[in-house]
Amino acid sequence: NGDIYICGCGGNTILRSHELVNGRNGPENMLPQQERVQAVMESFASMSSTMSRRQPDVAQACMRPCTSDGLPIMGRIPGSQNAFISTGHNCWGILWGPISGLAMAELILEGRCTFLRNISAFSPERFSWTKKKLPTMYDYVGGSLAESNK
Repeated sequence: NGDIYICGCGGNTILRSHELVNGRNGPENMLPQQERVQAVMESFASMSSTMSRRQPDVAQACMRPCTSDGLPIMGRIPGSQNAFISTGHNCWGILWGPISGLAMAELILEGRCTFLRNISAFSPERFSWTKKKLPTMYDYVGGSLAESNK
């Protein structure tokens, strides 16, 4: 039908969990940033003469599942035996879908992913406090944290 869909990147606001819970930032409140729409249109117009003088018929904004480090979360959920997660692929979810599905299927069925060399960079454990050394009382009273906070 001749429709062209353009996804603009940049200008994202990262919402923290408490900002999502209160309901003010639901999908119905996601509005496109006009300066981002204009930037995308100008960029596309430089590549195609058909868009050089047009404005978009529709401009939309959406919530995207993004992680704080920009990488997806894929793997066994820490502390569980049979719970896995694959999320946070940002705007690349459709592209990553088949690869993520295969990686997760191998991980679930075989206990490891064989077709990708290493998926540890995507591990949910990178966000887990259980993997990090938590400060002790000594750290606050006379140790390294107390020294570094002077």
